Amino acid sequence: MEIVLDPRLPSLDGIRTLIFTSANGVAAYVAANGPKSLPCYTVGDATARAAMAAGLQATSAGGDADALVARIKQDKPAAPMLHVRGAHARGDIPERLGAVGVPVAQAIVYHQNALTLTEEAKALLDGDRPVILPLFSPRSAALMGSAPVSAKVYAVAISEATANALRFDVEQMHVASHPDFESMAKVVADLLDTTPWDKQMPL
Repeated sequence: MEIVLDPRLPSLDGIRTLIFTSANGVAAYVAANGPKSLPCYTVGDATARAAMAAGLQATSAGGDADALVARIKQDKPAAPMLHVRGAHARGDIPERLGAVGVPVAQAIVYHQNALTLTEEAKALLDGDRPVILPLFSPRSAALMGSAPVSAKVYAVAISEATANALRFDVEQMHVASHPDFESMAKVVADLLDTTPWDKQMPL
């Protein structure tokens, strides 16, 4: 996917707290010159780090959309809230919070445009060497398509929903222990330490 920022914010009059579910949302908010005085909740630690680096006061839910909704319900931050997000989003966060009396507006500030696989990627998937395929969202898994591939694919999914969205057979499917980059990187590193990626294998 290609991330294209569209940093336009609605009126923030009355907004008391922000919600970010990706670092891209933070980047677009900063590009739109959003005020740094509003506190924010983030879906995970990586997004929280991006928010804090931008000068925002961030509270991380440390997980996925479910964890974020649960943390906001628990903390009862000042509302109304504004969910700053991409055009494609999962978790129904505004709807779920609205159902318990927490008003949440939405601002779409970037787009995740689908791209075709590069020729290099196609060559790897059609080759005879094993391929590690990290998948960071159900949409990215679905965009891989359904055509069979020749290579033995070792997929690493950030969540069960992401694993279920992949539409072709793989040699192995691994789901990260936690829905964040660090857990994904650990699975990939562990795979690289096992057969068939031994030290004698030519690069």
